Parts: sequence; C-alpha cells; structure tokens
Amino acid sequence: MRSEGFPLLENGYDGSPFIYLDSASTTPKPRSVIAAVNRYYDALGANVHRGVHPIAEAATEEFERARHRVAALIGAQPAEIVFTHNATDSFNLVARALGLTADDEVVLPASEHHSNYMPWRAASKAVLVDIDAEAVPIWSQLAERIGRRTRLVTVAHVSNVTGIVAPVEEWIATAHAAGVPVMIDASQSVAHLKIDVRALDVDFMAFSSHKMFGPNGVGVLYVRRDRYRDLGLGNLGGGMVSRHAEESFEPREAPFRYEAGTPNIEGVIGLGAAVDYVLAIGLDKIAAHSRALGDQLVRGLAEIDGATVLGRSAKERIALATVSLPLRAMRQQDVARFLADAHGIFVSGGHHCAHVLHERVHLDGTLRASAQIYNDEGDVEALLRALREL
Repeated sequence: MRSEGFPLLENGYDGSPFIYLDSASTTPKPRSVIAAVNRYYDALGANVHRGVHPIAEAATEEFERARHRVAALIGAQPAEIVFTHNATDSFNLVARALGLTADDEVVLPASEHHSNYMPWRAASKAVLVDIDAEAVPIWSQLAERIGRRTRLVTVAHVSNVTGIVAPVEEWIATAHAAGVPVMIDASQSVAHLKIDVRALDVDFMAFSSHKMFGPNGVGVLYVRRDRYRDLGLGNLGGGMVSRHAEESFEPREAPFRYEAGTPNIEGVIGLGAAVDYVLAIGLDKIAAHSRALGDQLVRGLAEIDGATVLGRSAKERIALATVSLPLRAMRQQDVARFLADAHGIFVSGGHHCAHVLHERVHLDGTLRASAQIYNDEGDVEALLRALREL
C-alpha cells in the first residue's frame, strides 16, 4: 500500500499497519484535506453568506471557491452546484422538490443503493429494471419501463456492489427521447472516472465528499441550470430566503435557495481541497489504475474454488469487486472480520445497502473489496492469498 500523504494509513490502527480495501464505503483523507479543515478552524471559523466582517468574508470566499472547484471537476457551472449533507440528502432533496405523488413513477435498476431507491419509493412508485444472475441490470429493459407516468429515470454510474460502469449515455438518450429527465448517482464514480456533465447531458447528479477523499457530512447535487424550473423548494429557513414578510417570502436564486441553514463550512472547504488533490493526480491516471486493480480483483476472486463473483463478465469496471464464498460455518460478514483480525486486511461484508439486489440473486450477504490510489497490486494479492488460505 502506498500510504504516503494519508495519516490514517501511515499511522495504522492502534499502531498496527493494515491494508485498506474499503474505499467504496469511505476513503481516508489526505494531509492536504485535513490541513484545509484545520485552517478553517484556526484562521476563519465564521459563518458564510451572512457576516460583513473580514473573517466572515474570507470564509465565504473559501466556501465559494470550493463550489467553483467542484464545478470544474465535473464540467459544470458553479451555479449548478448545490451543497447538501451527503448523496442521500441530494436524492431526498430532488424527490421533495420535484413534488412527486403516489401516482408518479421513477424508473431505476433493482441493483440500486438504498439511497437511490428508498426516496423514490416513499414519494412515488419505483419501477424496477431487472438484474441478471450476476446482479447486472438488463439495460435494454429501460425503454419498456418508461410510461406516461414516468417522472424520472435514475441509475448509479458505477454500482457500489459490482463495480461495473453503467451505460449512462445510452440510458440518458433513451429517457430524453421519451421526454424524461435523468438523475445519476456518481458516488462510486466521481473519484475513479472523468465525468463531464455537459457531454453526458445529464439533468441531475449526486455524490458524496467522503468517498472522494473529502470530509464526511458533505454532499453535492448537480442540477442542470434549466432544470431548476422543474424544482420546488427543499428545506426552508435562514440563508435560503432574500425577503421574509408576514404575508409572503421570496427565496434566493439557485443554488442558494437549496442551502438552508448553516452548512458544513469546514467540510465544503475540505471538499474543495480534495478536488484539488484529485485533479493534481489526474483522473485519467486514477482511472487507469482503478481499472487495472479491478481486473486483478475479479480475475483472482473468480479463480477461488466455488466463489460467486458478481458482475464478473462486465467489460468496464472500477477497482471494486464483490464475491460470495462457499463457507458453511461463516457468514460473509464473519469473513470480513476474520480478514481484519487475522491478516490486517479491511474490507466490507454484508448487503452494502443493497438488500433488493441480494434478494434477487439469492445471496445472504457478500464480501466487497474496493481499492483506490493508495493501493497497489500487492494489496490485492494479499487479499487473494488470505482468501485462498481460508
């Protein structure tokens, strides 16, 4: 593991070194991100978009710089970037702001993360695209699932369970041909692949800071500028209103009307530093590294006798793979804990917030390994060796 620049990986857990293969859950933070957060506490500490004194103005400037950096990362305009609490919050915001009703339909694959499934089923009717035996959506079903009541199509750019890259360009084109907007979950892709929202022509996109080297508690919602007209309001309160009288109120212009209350200022500034970190390395370089480790993971896991590897036949993937091992006395969660305790290898075990996916493929949990730039081929081989021994 190349741990330089990541204090958590350099220091180990309780002083003991470990191999971190759980980046799909959350990523360790580089020193530059930690420094940016600390700098806010040390030198600024004021609220944003409110005060007129120097440190309030400086805090606002740093906060808005982060908005510009995030916009640059995905090819958007700063006014199209809304800061939320996390990707889950972004999906819920859109579900509320679209004003969905029980008669409306949202089309999505049965493989989606709970955060891109539950908000839609609560606000409307979730219409599912089926998945195959490897948990890969049957992409060709989209056209037949779109009906006259369809208000939105949504899909993960990269599955948090299989690591495969979805044909989002095709799905966007199909949905738009039917006059339906599309929302993309970029939580697993934004720190692995280059994204250009203009080239994709996507309407909405969500992702979280903590999966791309940034602080926890910060999410991003991209809204294509002309799509703001389709949205009502989200949360109400301080910061999102330009005038409030007894008889009426006037909300601020987007994106500020969707950022009620004091935001996670230090987290947003840290996210800006995380974007700088990613862009300094280069997403082309990160994508190539991710693809290579992903291929190594899938090949190695598939060679384990009796192993069931989800999404193994997919052509495009990131450094994420999920497997079910035929161990009668151990659940997959138990395997994950054994790897941590006996080998110092940290992975994820369970349902990965995708219960419907696991029900459809008849698996009571899986083991997931996910790598990033601080991992190398030796880390993957250490995992495979430990599983073969087990």
